[in-house]
Amino acid sequence: MRLSSTAPQFPTASKSSNASDAVKSLTFHIEHGDWSADLQLPAEHTLEALAYAIIEAVGFDMDHCFGFYDNLKNTCRSEEEYTLFADIGEEAKEGDTGVRSTRLDAVFKPHKKMMFLFDYGDEWLFPVTCTGEADVRAFKRPKLLSTAGTPPVQYPDDGEFED
Repeated sequence: MRLSSTAPQFPTASKSSNASDAVKSLTFHIEHGDWSADLQLPAEHTLEALAYAIIEAVGFDMDHCFGFYDNLKNTCRSEEEYTLFADIGEEAKEGDTGVRSTRLDAVFKPHKKMMFLFDYGDEWLFPVTCTGEADVRAFKRPKLLSTAGTPPVQYPDDGEFED
């Protein structure tokens, strides 16, 4: 299933708040092989926003469905799962919860780990750990705090399509 590359709309501060107001934020550590990244998002953001932040950090195109799963070794055996399939009404398992309206703070607390699965064909797996929460100055877009290692290549140029 290919998706449009339209990013989610990020929540905006209420009219009674200003940029100096504190908001609860969550920090995340994401891994794949020797690559890792640390992200910070407002806790009111959704799992969809976290997915877009991960994909942007790793340098992939957001062109496939995805989900978050509590079973780190076998996503098919997860008891807690959140998928884009549930939001778009395709191939969703009964009981799946969507990612578009599920807030980060409803799922993640510090030390909680989930597996982010991107592209059910290629099965890109990214363990995600919530590393902390803090009250910080209000911000709207996810923040990439750091990266290390070499990111994976989504579509390796193996010369297969050359003339």
